[in-house]
Formats: sequence, structure tokens, C-alpha cells
Amino acid sequence: MPKLTPRGWQVEALNEWERANHRGIVSVVTGGGKTVFALACIDRIRPKATLIVVPTAALLEQWWEEAANYFDLDLDEINVITSTLRFRLGAINIAVLNTAAKLAGRMGEHSCFLIVDECHKAASEYFRAALSVKSFASLGLSATPERPYDDGLHDVLIPALGSVIFSYGYADALHDGVIVPFQLKNIVFELEEERQAEYEKLSKAIARSISRYGAEADETVALFLRRARVLNLSLNRIRLALKLVAANRGKRALVFHEDIEACDLIHAVLTENGVKSGVYHSKMPLRAKAAMLGQYRKGEIDVLVTCRALDEGFNVPETEVGIIAASTATQRQRIQRLGRVVRPAQGKKNASIYTLVATGPEIDRLKEEEERLDGVATVTWSRA
Repeated sequence: MPKLTPRGWQVEALNEWERANHRGIVSVVTGGGKTVFALACIDRIRPKATLIVVPTAALLEQWWEEAANYFDLDLDEINVITSTLRFRLGAINIAVLNTAAKLAGRMGEHSCFLIVDECHKAASEYFRAALSVKSFASLGLSATPERPYDDGLHDVLIPALGSVIFSYGYADALHDGVIVPFQLKNIVFELEEERQAEYEKLSKAIARSISRYGAEADETVALFLRRARVLNLSLNRIRLALKLVAANRGKRALVFHEDIEACDLIHAVLTENGVKSGVYHSKMPLRAKAAMLGQYRKGEIDVLVTCRALDEGFNVPETEVGIIAASTATQRQRIQRLGRVVRPAQGKKNASIYTLVATGPEIDRLKEEEERLDGVATVTWSRA
């Protein structure tokens, strides 16, 4: 028997999914409990075989542990699909996207209940083969099923998984106590003079390139990337992030940046100043990354500095402070990062997310967010 009683929204979404003939996409705010909801769907229909598809190894481990716990199974009773592509009938199977994409042609006539977590990722050209697995029931899960740069939701995900049948956003989650009250503290700072001049020069070059080649041309994209790097590597950005860590000393904090060198620098300065901190990014060996996560989870370090690698599938609800030192323009990344910080934990009354911005487009995006979150979050603005 399952160990967890479903939340109100999960019961409601489960009913909608049943009405839709066990097909559909459910949009759930990060931390809202989508894993437990999917496991409740498995429990409801008791399929002969289930395939859960996830984008990363870290998420696979989380699903593996949660599914075993939910159904009171040993880990060995759940089949993790590796490069051998062995699918087990009569069991819950879990695979990362790139493995699942190779599996579709190997399953023959076997049909399963297909669950795709962070399903927006499965719409890419490379991974969409995972959606062609033969299924008698399907469920897509994502905080942000829409894809900003293509029509993957309508052209790929909905035909494969079903329509978006239920949404559960920040306001719902706050009302239900699924997330804690949170403050968004937006801090506007000035770039160094030479960096500001370089940013403006590249902005003009981008406008010319769009006019000549189009917004998606290689030449234009290369200029966008160069401008983002100029913006992200501002030393003022790094100094401010360090000040904010100092102002929140003793609290569990995640610092997000876009550049590995900047992350290493922030970590080095924090360590020199006696702050118990760690760093986590894609260039680190797998074992070192796992050890760093373990130290943060256990509270052996207070601050974890990360470069994109923790945007999805990371769960340490004790985190009280998020410092977004640098970010991309995507709303998805923003939602994922907020979700790392707003989860409830024992003794945690609220959360604070600081965002450092220096340019008009960054400020405009946060102004739009402020309107969307009116009545949900407390938003303040200040100048550094």
C-alpha cells in the first residue's frame, strides 16, 4: 500500500487525468509534489508496466528512491534502464531521456504507462524518440510545459502525451502551504564603465545582425552569447553576491551564476573569509559533485555556489536564501531557481531570493514577474 495521502490538488488532477482517459500534461510549480502525484496515478491504474522518463541522472536517483518508498519496495524491485536497454514487464522502469530515446525501437509490441518528467525537454529533435514508446496511458509533468523557442508543446508533446489538463501555480501552492511565503529582492547595480561600453557596442552589433541575417542566424546568436558573457562576468556582480552572503551569514544559501570561473572565484573568496561553502558545476568529477551535494544537504556547509547544474532536480528545502548573481533570459530557469528556495522545511518561516540586474531588459523581465506574482510574493527594489 502507498504510504502518502495525496494533497487536495493531486486528487483533483488525478480526477482530471481519469476524465481525459489517462492521458495529459500536468503543469505543477517546482516543489508542488508532482512526483507523488505521478506515483498516485500508477497506484490508481496498477499498470502491467510503467516507464518513467527523466532528463538527468540526479532526477533518476530521486524518482528511484521516492517510488521505492511510496510503494514500500526494495530498490532492486524497480528497474533502472541502462545502456543494455533492458525493459522489465510487471515493474516500474526508470530511464534518462537519451536512453529512453533509444528504447522505443526495442520494445516491440509491449505497451506501458509512459510518464515523462520535465516533459518540455522531450520535445527537442534529439530526444523526442522517447515519446514514441507504445503506451496505453501517458502523463507529462513540468513546471513550464511551454517551450520558448519553438512550438514543441503543440507539435510534439500534446500529440504524444495529451493536452495540458491541470495547472497548479505559485498562488495555489502558497495557499496550500506547499511553499513558504517568499520575498523577491531585486537589486539594480551599475556595470563597470568599460563593460557598459562593451555591452552597448555589442547591442548595436546585434541590432545590425538581426536586420541583416535574422534573430536566429549563427552570426546573431554568437553576438548574443558574447554580450551575455560581458554582462555575467562583471566584477561588481561578484562583489555584490559576496556582500549578500555576508549579510545572510549562518543561513543556508544557494548562489546561482552562469559562469564556472565566477563560481570558483566566489567560492574561493568565501572560503578565505571563513564561510563554510562549496561549489557545484559541470566540470567537476561526478564523485566530487555528489560529495558536495551531500555536505550541503547535511548542513556541513552553509553556502553552495552553482553554475546552472542545480536548475532542475535538486531538493534541499532547508535553503532559506537564493542569490541569483547572474541568469539567462529564460522564464523556465527563473521558475526552477525560485523553486529551489521556496520549499517548506521544519522551522522555515519564509525565504528570500535576491536578483542582481544591471540592464534594461533584465529589469523589464523582473517588472513583468512582479505583475504576475502580485498578491503572491513580496517584491522590493533597491540600488546597490
